[in-house]
Amino acid sequence: MRGSAGESLFMPTRLSRYLFMQTLGPFLVASIVLTGIIWLTQALRMLDVLITQGQTLLTFFQLTALALPSTLMVVMPVSLFCAILYALNKLIVDSEVVVMFSAGVSRMRLAVPFISLSVLTALIILSFSIYIAPAGLRELRTRLFEIRSDVATAMIREGAFNNPAQGLTVYVRERDSGGSTHGILVHDGRNPNEPITYMAESGSLIEQGNRLLFVMYNGSIQRVSHEGNSTGPATILFFDKYTYDLSQYMDSRPALSFETRERSFGELINPAPDDTYAQANRKKLIAEANERIVEGLYPVTLTLIALAALLPAPFSRRGYASRLAIAALAALTVRILGFAISNAATQDLRIIPLMYVLPAVVCALSLAMIGGARFDAIRFLVRRIFFRRFGGERSAP
Repeated sequence: MRGSAGESLFMPTRLSRYLFMQTLGPFLVASIVLTGIIWLTQALRMLDVLITQGQTLLTFFQLTALALPSTLMVVMPVSLFCAILYALNKLIVDSEVVVMFSAGVSRMRLAVPFISLSVLTALIILSFSIYIAPAGLRELRTRLFEIRSDVATAMIREGAFNNPAQGLTVYVRERDSGGSTHGILVHDGRNPNEPITYMAESGSLIEQGNRLLFVMYNGSIQRVSHEGNSTGPATILFFDKYTYDLSQYMDSRPALSFETRERSFGELINPAPDDTYAQANRKKLIAEANERIVEGLYPVTLTLIALAALLPAPFSRRGYASRLAIAALAALTVRILGFAISNAATQDLRIIPLMYVLPAVVCALSLAMIGGARFDAIRFLVRRIFFRRFGGERSAP
Protein backbone atom coordinates (compact mmCIF):
# COMPACT_ATOMS: atom_id res chain seq x y z
CA MET A 1 0.00 0.00 0.00
CA ARG A 2 2.97 2.33 0.43
CA GLY A 3 3.24 4.71 -2.52
CA SER A 4 6.43 6.09 -3.99
CA ALA A 5 7.78 9.42 -2.81
CA GLY A 6 6.95 11.14 -6.07
CA GLU A 7 3.40 9.79 -6.28
CA SER A 8 0.79 12.53 -6.36
CA LEU A 9 -1.68 12.82 -3.52
CA PHE A 10 -4.58 12.83 -5.97
CA MET A 11 -3.32 10.06 -8.25
CA PRO A 12 -5.91 7.23 -8.29
CA THR A 13 -4.65 4.01 -6.75
CA ARG A 14 -6.18 0.69 -5.80
CA LEU A 15 -6.62 2.02 -2.27
CA SER A 16 -8.41 5.13 -3.53
CA ARG A 17 -10.71 3.09 -5.74
CA TYR A 18 -11.40 0.70 -2.86
CA LEU A 19 -12.37 3.52 -0.48
CA PHE A 20 -14.40 5.21 -3.22
CA MET A 21 -16.44 2.07 -3.86
CA GLN A 22 -16.86 1.39 -0.14
CA THR A 23 -18.65 4.75 0.09
CA LEU A 24 -20.46 4.78 -3.25
CA GLY A 25 -22.64 1.75 -2.45
CA PRO A 26 -24.09 3.09 0.84
CA PHE A 27 -24.43 6.52 -0.77
CA LEU A 28 -26.61 5.17 -3.59
CA VAL A 29 -28.71 3.07 -1.21
CA ALA A 30 -29.27 5.99 1.18
CA SER A 31 -30.14 8.30 -1.73
CA ILE A 32 -32.70 5.86 -3.12
CA VAL A 33 -34.31 5.25 0.29
CA LEU A 34 -34.51 8.93 1.30
CA THR A 35 -35.67 9.97 -2.16
CA GLY A 36 -38.40 7.33 -2.05
CA ILE A 37 -39.62 8.57 1.34
CA ILE A 38 -39.75 12.22 0.26
CA TRP A 39 -41.24 11.24 -3.11
CA LEU A 40 -44.12 9.50 -1.31
CA THR A 41 -44.92 12.66 0.67
CA GLN A 42 -44.97 14.69 -2.53
CA ALA A 43 -46.99 12.02 -4.32
CA LEU A 44 -49.70 12.18 -1.67
CA ARG A 45 -50.04 15.93 -2.25
CA MET A 46 -50.37 15.30 -5.99
CA LEU A 47 -53.20 12.81 -5.54
CA ASP A 48 -55.79 15.58 -5.65
CA VAL A 49 -54.75 16.23 -9.26
CA LEU A 50 -55.28 12.55 -10.07
CA ILE A 51 -58.61 12.32 -8.25
CA THR A 52 -60.33 15.69 -8.50
CA GLN A 53 -59.06 16.67 -11.95
CA GLY A 54 -59.58 13.29 -13.58
CA GLN A 55 -55.98 12.83 -14.70
CA THR A 56 -54.38 9.55 -15.69
CA LEU A 57 -51.81 7.62 -13.68
CA LEU A 58 -49.18 8.49 -16.28
CA THR A 59 -49.79 12.21 -15.70
CA PHE A 60 -49.46 11.64 -11.95
CA PHE A 61 -46.02 10.05 -12.34
CA GLN A 62 -44.93 12.74 -14.78
CA LEU A 63 -45.83 15.48 -12.31
CA THR A 64 -44.03 13.84 -9.40
CA ALA A 65 -40.97 13.20 -11.60
CA LEU A 66 -40.73 16.92 -12.38
CA ALA A 67 -40.25 17.63 -8.66
CA LEU A 68 -37.61 14.90 -8.27
CA PRO A 69 -34.49 17.03 -9.03
CA SER A 70 -35.35 19.49 -6.26
CA THR A 71 -35.79 16.53 -3.91
CA LEU A 72 -32.38 15.12 -4.86
CA MET A 73 -30.77 18.47 -4.03
CA VAL A 74 -31.86 17.98 -0.41
CA VAL A 75 -31.29 14.24 -0.24
CA MET A 76 -27.85 13.83 -1.80
CA PRO A 77 -25.74 15.81 0.73
CA VAL A 78 -27.44 14.03 3.63
CA SER A 79 -27.03 10.63 1.96
CA LEU A 80 -23.37 11.31 1.28
CA PHE A 81 -22.77 12.37 4.87
CA CYS A 82 -24.44 9.21 6.24
CA ALA A 83 -22.61 7.00 3.73
CA ILE A 84 -19.20 8.40 4.68
CA LEU A 85 -19.90 7.98 8.39
CA TYR A 86 -21.04 4.40 7.79
CA ALA A 87 -18.14 3.44 5.52
CA LEU A 88 -15.43 5.10 7.61
CA ASN A 89 -16.78 3.71 10.87
CA LYS A 90 -16.85 0.22 9.35
CA LEU A 91 -13.25 0.59 8.14
CA ILE A 92 -12.14 1.71 11.60
CA VAL A 93 -14.02 -1.04 13.44
CA ASP A 94 -12.61 -3.67 11.08
CA SER A 95 -9.09 -2.26 11.76
CA GLU A 96 -8.57 -1.52 8.07
CA VAL A 97 -7.73 2.10 8.83
CA VAL A 98 -5.09 0.97 11.36
CA VAL A 99 -3.48 -1.18 8.69
CA MET A 100 -3.50 1.73 6.25
CA PHE A 101 -1.88 4.05 8.77
CA SER A 102 0.73 1.37 9.57
CA ALA A 103 1.51 1.14 5.85
CA GLY A 104 2.31 4.84 5.79
CA VAL A 105 -0.93 6.21 4.38
CA SER A 106 -1.56 9.70 5.75
CA ARG A 107 -4.91 11.03 6.88
CA MET A 108 -5.11 13.40 3.95
CA ARG A 109 -4.33 10.59 1.53
CA LEU A 110 -7.08 8.54 3.12
CA ALA A 111 -9.51 11.47 2.86
CA VAL A 112 -8.96 12.08 -0.87
CA PRO A 113 -11.38 9.37 -2.20
CA PHE A 114 -14.16 10.64 0.08
CA ILE A 115 -13.52 14.24 -0.94
CA SER A 116 -13.48 13.20 -4.61
CA LEU A 117 -16.95 11.68 -4.23
CA SER A 118 -18.16 14.82 -2.46
CA VAL A 119 -16.82 17.03 -5.29
CA LEU A 120 -18.60 14.85 -7.85
CA THR A 121 -21.80 15.13 -5.81
CA ALA A 122 -21.33 18.90 -5.54
CA LEU A 123 -21.09 19.22 -9.32
CA ILE A 124 -24.29 17.20 -9.75
CA ILE A 125 -26.10 19.34 -7.17
CA LEU A 126 -24.88 22.53 -8.85
CA SER A 127 -26.28 21.35 -12.17
CA PHE A 128 -29.56 20.54 -10.44
CA SER A 129 -29.81 23.81 -8.51
CA ILE A 130 -28.86 26.10 -11.41
CA TYR A 131 -30.48 24.38 -14.39
CA ILE A 132 -32.44 21.16 -13.90
CA ALA A 133 -34.49 21.69 -10.71
CA PRO A 134 -35.82 25.17 -11.65
CA ALA A 135 -36.78 23.91 -15.10
CA GLY A 136 -38.62 20.95 -13.56
CA LEU A 137 -40.48 23.11 -11.03
CA ARG A 138 -41.34 25.60 -13.77
CA GLU A 139 -42.80 22.85 -15.95
CA LEU A 140 -44.63 21.44 -12.93
CA ARG A 141 -46.23 24.81 -12.18
CA THR A 142 -47.23 25.19 -15.85
CA ARG A 143 -48.74 21.70 -16.02
CA LEU A 144 -50.70 22.14 -12.79
CA PHE A 145 -51.99 25.51 -13.97
CA GLU A 146 -53.17 24.00 -17.24
CA ILE A 147 -54.79 21.02 -15.53
CA ARG A 148 -56.65 23.13 -12.98
CA SER A 149 -57.75 25.50 -15.74
CA ASP A 150 -59.08 22.66 -17.89
CA VAL A 151 -62.83 22.99 -17.44
CA ALA A 152 -63.52 20.17 -19.89
CA THR A 153 -61.50 17.68 -17.85
CA ALA A 154 -63.10 18.81 -14.61
CA MET A 155 -66.63 18.56 -16.00
CA ILE A 156 -66.44 15.59 -18.33
CA ARG A 157 -65.02 12.40 -16.84
CA GLU A 158 -65.77 9.09 -18.39
CA GLY A 159 -68.17 6.85 -16.45
CA ALA A 160 -68.67 9.20 -13.49
CA PHE A 161 -71.29 11.66 -12.28
CA ASN A 162 -69.53 15.02 -11.91
CA ASN A 163 -70.74 18.12 -10.09
CA PRO A 164 -68.72 21.06 -11.46
CA ALA A 165 -71.17 23.55 -9.92
CA GLN A 166 -73.87 23.54 -7.28
CA GLY A 167 -76.98 21.93 -8.78
CA LEU A 168 -75.27 20.81 -12.00
CA THR A 169 -74.59 17.13 -12.76
CA VAL A 170 -72.73 15.86 -15.84
CA TYR A 171 -72.37 12.23 -16.90
CA VAL A 172 -70.55 10.81 -19.94
CA ARG A 173 -70.60 7.09 -20.61
CA GLU A 174 -67.58 7.05 -22.92
CA ARG A 175 -64.92 9.42 -24.22
CA ASP A 176 -62.77 8.37 -27.15
CA SER A 177 -59.20 9.36 -28.00
CA GLY A 178 -60.40 12.09 -30.38
CA GLY A 179 -62.23 13.93 -27.59
CA SER A 180 -65.75 12.96 -28.70
CA THR A 181 -68.15 11.84 -25.98
CA HIS A 182 -70.98 9.29 -26.08
CA GLY A 183 -73.94 8.67 -23.79
CA ILE A 184 -74.34 12.19 -22.40
CA LEU A 185 -76.54 13.33 -19.52
CA VAL A 186 -76.54 16.90 -18.17
CA HIS A 187 -78.93 17.78 -15.35
CA ASP A 188 -79.21 21.50 -14.54
CA GLY A 189 -81.01 21.85 -11.23
CA ARG A 190 -79.71 25.25 -10.26
CA ASN A 191 -83.23 26.60 -10.63
CA PRO A 192 -85.28 24.29 -8.38
CA ASN A 193 -88.54 25.54 -9.90
CA GLU A 194 -87.55 24.49 -13.41
CA PRO A 195 -84.90 21.74 -13.57
CA ILE A 196 -83.65 20.85 -17.04
CA THR A 197 -82.20 17.54 -18.19
CA TYR A 198 -80.21 17.19 -21.42
CA MET A 199 -79.63 13.76 -22.95
CA ALA A 200 -77.67 13.07 -26.15
CA GLU A 201 -76.10 10.22 -28.04
CA SER A 202 -72.81 12.03 -28.68
CA GLY A 203 -71.09 15.36 -28.32
CA SER A 204 -67.83 17.26 -28.54
CA LEU A 205 -66.13 20.29 -27.03
CA ILE A 206 -65.43 23.35 -29.17
CA GLU A 207 -63.46 26.46 -28.21
CA GLN A 208 -64.51 29.77 -29.73
CA GLY A 209 -62.27 32.56 -28.51
CA ASN A 210 -62.74 32.70 -24.74
CA ARG A 211 -65.86 30.55 -24.87
CA LEU A 212 -66.04 26.81 -24.33
CA LEU A 213 -69.05 25.14 -25.98
CA PHE A 214 -70.39 21.60 -25.49
CA VAL A 215 -72.11 20.61 -28.74
CA MET A 216 -74.53 17.67 -28.34
CA TYR A 217 -76.08 15.61 -31.15
CA ASN A 218 -79.28 13.52 -31.40
CA GLY A 219 -80.79 14.11 -28.01
CA SER A 220 -83.60 15.63 -26.00
CA ILE A 221 -84.28 18.40 -23.48
CA GLN A 222 -86.66 17.67 -20.62
CA ARG A 223 -88.14 20.49 -18.54
CA VAL A 224 -90.32 20.16 -15.46
CA SER A 225 -92.02 23.17 -13.85
CA HIS A 226 -92.65 23.33 -10.09
CA GLU A 227 -95.15 25.85 -8.77
CA GLY A 228 -95.53 25.70 -5.03
CA ASN A 229 -96.26 22.10 -4.03
CA SER A 230 -97.53 21.10 -7.47
CA THR A 231 -95.53 19.76 -10.38
CA GLY A 232 -96.46 20.67 -13.92
CA PRO A 233 -96.24 18.36 -16.91
CA ALA A 234 -92.81 17.52 -18.32
CA THR A 235 -91.89 19.13 -21.60
CA ILE A 236 -89.65 17.16 -23.95
CA LEU A 237 -87.91 18.74 -26.91
CA PHE A 238 -85.90 16.61 -29.34
CA PHE A 239 -82.94 18.04 -31.21
CA ASP A 240 -80.41 17.02 -33.81
CA LYS A 241 -77.85 19.50 -32.52
CA TYR A 242 -77.74 21.59 -29.37
CA THR A 243 -74.99 23.84 -28.05
CA TYR A 244 -74.48 24.15 -24.30
CA ASP A 245 -72.27 27.04 -23.12
CA LEU A 246 -69.72 25.93 -20.52
CA SER A 247 -68.05 29.34 -20.28
CA GLN A 248 -70.37 30.30 -17.43
CA TYR A 249 -68.58 27.74 -15.24
CA MET A 250 -65.10 28.96 -16.06
CA ASP A 251 -63.61 30.77 -13.08
CA SER A 252 -61.65 33.94 -13.66
CA ARG A 253 -58.09 32.78 -12.99
CA PRO A 254 -54.99 34.90 -12.42
CA ALA A 255 -52.23 34.90 -14.99
CA LEU A 256 -49.54 32.28 -14.61
CA SER A 257 -46.49 33.61 -12.75
CA PHE A 258 -43.37 31.87 -11.48
CA GLU A 259 -41.86 32.15 -8.01
CA THR A 260 -38.15 32.35 -7.22
CA ARG A 261 -37.61 28.58 -7.11
CA GLU A 262 -39.15 28.17 -10.56
CA ARG A 263 -37.05 30.81 -12.31
CA SER A 264 -33.90 30.16 -14.29
CA PHE A 265 -30.58 31.46 -13.00
CA GLY A 266 -30.54 34.16 -15.68
CA GLU A 267 -33.99 35.38 -14.65
CA LEU A 268 -32.81 35.68 -11.05
CA ILE A 269 -29.78 37.86 -11.76
CA ASN A 270 -31.18 39.71 -14.77
CA PRO A 271 -34.99 39.74 -14.80
CA ALA A 272 -37.01 41.36 -17.55
CA PRO A 273 -37.81 45.05 -17.05
CA ASP A 274 -41.56 44.38 -17.30
CA ASP A 275 -41.49 41.53 -14.77
CA THR A 276 -43.63 42.90 -11.93
CA TYR A 277 -42.93 39.96 -9.61
CA ALA A 278 -39.17 40.40 -10.01
CA GLN A 279 -39.36 44.14 -9.35
CA ALA A 280 -41.36 43.56 -6.17
CA ASN A 281 -39.13 40.70 -4.93
CA ARG A 282 -35.68 41.79 -6.07
CA LYS A 283 -34.00 40.82 -2.78
CA LYS A 284 -35.50 37.34 -2.87
CA LEU A 285 -34.25 36.76 -6.40
CA ILE A 286 -30.68 37.81 -5.57
CA ALA A 287 -30.64 35.70 -2.40
CA GLU A 288 -32.01 32.72 -4.33
CA ALA A 289 -29.30 33.04 -6.99
CA ASN A 290 -26.57 32.96 -4.34
CA GLU A 291 -28.23 30.11 -2.46
CA ARG A 292 -28.18 27.97 -5.61
CA ILE A 293 -24.41 28.42 -5.81
CA VAL A 294 -23.93 27.76 -2.08
CA GLU A 295 -25.89 24.50 -2.38
CA GLY A 296 -22.89 23.06 -4.20
CA LEU A 297 -20.60 23.73 -1.23
CA TYR A 298 -22.47 21.66 1.34
CA PRO A 299 -21.62 18.15 0.07
CA VAL A 300 -17.92 18.95 0.57
CA THR A 301 -18.64 20.67 3.90
CA LEU A 302 -20.59 17.73 5.33
CA THR A 303 -17.99 15.29 4.03
CA LEU A 304 -15.17 17.13 5.80
CA ILE A 305 -17.22 17.20 9.02
CA ALA A 306 -17.57 13.41 8.86
CA LEU A 307 -13.87 12.93 8.14
CA ALA A 308 -12.82 15.34 10.91
CA ALA A 309 -14.96 13.41 13.38
CA LEU A 310 -13.59 9.92 12.66
CA LEU A 311 -10.14 10.10 11.03
CA PRO A 312 -8.33 11.65 14.05
CA ALA A 313 -10.16 9.31 16.44
CA PRO A 314 -7.91 7.30 18.80
CA PHE A 315 -8.54 3.60 19.26
CA SER A 316 -11.52 2.91 21.49
CA ARG A 317 -12.93 -0.41 22.66
CA ARG A 318 -16.26 1.25 23.36
CA GLY A 319 -16.79 2.26 19.76
CA TYR A 320 -17.30 5.68 18.27
CA ALA A 321 -20.93 6.43 19.02
CA SER A 322 -20.06 9.75 20.66
CA ARG A 323 -18.06 10.92 17.64
CA LEU A 324 -20.83 9.85 15.27
CA ALA A 325 -23.34 11.79 17.37
CA ILE A 326 -21.09 14.85 17.48
CA ALA A 327 -20.63 14.71 13.70
CA ALA A 328 -24.39 14.43 13.16
CA LEU A 329 -25.05 17.33 15.54
CA ALA A 330 -22.37 19.48 13.88
CA ALA A 331 -23.74 18.75 10.39
CA LEU A 332 -27.29 19.49 11.50
CA THR A 333 -26.22 22.74 13.17
CA VAL A 334 -24.28 23.90 10.10
CA ARG A 335 -27.18 23.10 7.80
CA ILE A 336 -29.74 24.87 10.00
CA LEU A 337 -27.47 27.90 10.23
CA GLY A 338 -27.15 27.84 6.45
CA PHE A 339 -30.91 27.87 6.00
CA ALA A 340 -31.29 30.63 8.59
CA ILE A 341 -28.68 32.80 6.87
CA SER A 342 -30.32 32.22 3.48
CA ASN A 343 -33.72 33.25 4.83
CA ALA A 344 -32.23 36.34 6.48
CA ALA A 345 -30.51 37.29 3.21
CA THR A 346 -33.89 37.70 1.52
CA GLN A 347 -34.50 40.65 3.84
CA ASP A 348 -30.98 42.09 3.98
CA LEU A 349 -28.60 41.52 1.07
CA ARG A 350 -25.61 42.44 3.26
CA ILE A 351 -25.93 38.99 4.87
CA ILE A 352 -25.20 37.20 1.58
CA PRO A 353 -21.40 36.95 2.21
CA LEU A 354 -22.16 34.91 5.34
CA MET A 355 -23.74 32.27 3.09
CA TYR A 356 -20.26 31.59 1.71
CA VAL A 357 -18.31 32.26 4.92
CA LEU A 358 -20.11 29.58 6.93
CA PRO A 359 -19.21 26.53 4.77
CA ALA A 360 -15.73 27.97 4.11
CA VAL A 361 -14.94 28.31 7.83
CA VAL A 362 -16.33 24.83 8.59
CA CYS A 363 -14.26 23.32 5.78
CA ALA A 364 -11.11 25.08 7.02
CA LEU A 365 -11.61 23.88 10.61
CA SER A 366 -12.37 20.34 9.44
CA LEU A 367 -9.26 20.20 7.23
CA ALA A 368 -7.18 21.46 10.15
CA MET A 369 -8.55 18.71 12.39
CA ILE A 370 -7.91 16.08 9.72
CA GLY A 371 -4.36 17.38 9.43
CA GLY A 372 -3.81 16.95 13.16
CA ALA A 373 -4.62 20.37 14.63
CA ARG A 374 -6.06 20.22 18.14
CA PHE A 375 -8.74 22.55 19.41
CA ASP A 376 -8.58 21.59 23.07
CA ALA A 377 -11.17 24.09 24.30
CA ILE A 378 -13.74 22.91 21.75
CA ARG A 379 -12.89 19.27 22.37
CA PHE A 380 -13.24 19.73 26.14
CA LEU A 381 -16.64 21.41 25.80
CA VAL A 382 -17.98 18.78 23.39
CA ARG A 383 -16.73 15.91 25.55
CA ARG A 384 -18.36 17.40 28.63
CA ILE A 385 -21.69 17.58 26.79
CA PHE A 386 -21.60 14.09 25.30
CA PHE A 387 -19.51 12.08 27.77
CA ARG A 388 -22.26 11.08 30.14
CA ARG A 389 -24.85 10.34 27.47
CA PHE A 390 -22.72 8.34 25.04
CA GLY A 391 -20.12 6.92 27.37
CA GLY A 392 -17.14 8.87 25.94
CA GLU A 393 -14.00 7.42 24.42
CA ARG A 394 -10.85 6.25 26.12
CA SER A 395 -7.60 5.70 24.37
CA ALA A 396 -6.05 2.30 24.72
CA PRO A 397 -3.12 2.24 27.15
